[in-house]
Amino acid sequence: MNQQHYYAVLETRLGWLGALATQIGIRRIVLPKDTAIDAVAGLGPQLENAQLDQARFRDLRTQIDEYLNGTLKNFTVPMDMGNYSRFFLRAWEACSSIPFGETRSYRWLATNAGNASALRAAGQAMARNPLPLLIPCHRVISSNGNLHGYVGGLDMKRHLLGLEWRVTSAS
Repeated sequence: MNQQHYYAVLETRLGWLGALATQIGIRRIVLPKDTAIDAVAGLGPQLENAQLDQARFRDLRTQIDEYLNGTLKNFTVPMDMGNYSRFFLRAWEACSSIPFGETRSYRWLATNAGNASALRAAGQAMARNPLPLLIPCHRVISSNGNLHGYVGGLDMKRHLLGLEWRVTSAS
């Protein structure tokens, strides 16, 4: 049985963000784009039968604004993770445990997802993260401290880490 999908486009101080949800929770987020059209296009094929419902995403919008203003450290909106492999789900759970303002390596992520030798799989889990920001894959970096890959691009990764580091150092 297919679930009903809902979507919204949210304007943030970084650009237009696309969001897709089911009755269960947020299913996909497209990191800020230059236009609302680009944000909607990034939501993919599940958008085909989705209903526009801005009100459904009110809490998400509030939490994203608070995060970008440095006043929210942990998202609490419900998520719908869909059907992904057990390793990906464990990797996303491990990633979600990385504290605000801190980073961990892909090796740490693979180990905490249950397979220390699965570095590439850990990287793939981050690359396919359907909920960037909510699952903070920007906090995963190379073992040598270099930034590596990010669904929103390395500039966005730098920006999000910088935002968190500024908030943490000001505390």
